[in-house]
Amino acid sequence: MAENVQSYYRMRDTVITKSDYAYHSHDRFEIYYFHGGSCRYLISDNIYDLQDDDIIIMNGMTLHRANPEIGTTYERSVIEFSAEWVTPILVNLNVPEILTPFTKLSNTLFRGVDKETLDEIKELFRKISLINESPPSNDRYKNRLKEGQITVLLVQLLFIIYDLSKLRLVKLPSKRTEKNIHVNRIVSWIDENFKNDITLDSIADSLNISKYYMSRIFKDVTGYTIMQYLMSCRFNRAKYLLEMYPDKTILEVALESGFDNCSHFSRFFKKQLNITPSEYRNRRSNKYNSCSASQ
Repeated sequence: MAENVQSYYRMRDTVITKSDYAYHSHDRFEIYYFHGGSCRYLISDNIYDLQDDDIIIMNGMTLHRANPEIGTTYERSVIEFSAEWVTPILVNLNVPEILTPFTKLSNTLFRGVDKETLDEIKELFRKISLINESPPSNDRYKNRLKEGQITVLLVQLLFIIYDLSKLRLVKLPSKRTEKNIHVNRIVSWIDENFKNDITLDSIADSLNISKYYMSRIFKDVTGYTIMQYLMSCRFNRAKYLLEMYPDKTILEVALESGFDNCSHFSRFFKKQLNITPSEYRNRRSNKYNSCSASQ
């Protein structure tokens, strides 16, 4: 069972060094529950400042790690499970859609969940971990019973995650209309090229689509203009580089994030956060060490 479901309930560390927490990935889906401490969680280029009772679901193949503050007590629960193993079980139950939060939302943080639901989630974490940690047996019947108990509890947990995800899932295109297909192509192209010099004309030419049609459908589907989305990609990348690579100059951060010069980058950054890139880096480095971390 260990290869199908791994679970840890209320792991608690007093953070002395961050060398124990490294970037990692795995071929399983993950449900992460943050109980308390002072911690940022990094998934690819995204950085989340965690609050008590935050829940993150993720595709484990994306590089991720936690970054708890030295001197604090870092407490979390984690469940990792094999999609390959659980999918046929859900198909047999005729509920394969409860995995859609992991396949469509991918890496997502849930905050502000009601206390009753949080208590239910924590209890399922506790039960799964308790059963999973029991010593292995030579009795095949006992092993089958153990796997069945964990499976039932995990499916209950997946139903809860699915319910929490409904509001976000309804915002995703339910049909692959021509408009949605084009928008997905635009997003993918920008995600791959945002560091380069980009104009609406260059996007339209690359995707062989009318610039005006492209701009209209992107705003209709996402609520953002293409340039707003492009700049948000560059801004997120810049914040990541400022925090994680303190030796890079501001110019290097600007150019590697897709900004054409340092002045433009600094003006844009200050407009977004009302502080300069250097001030942002200093505030972050004063609060956290820039050493590596993991869950």
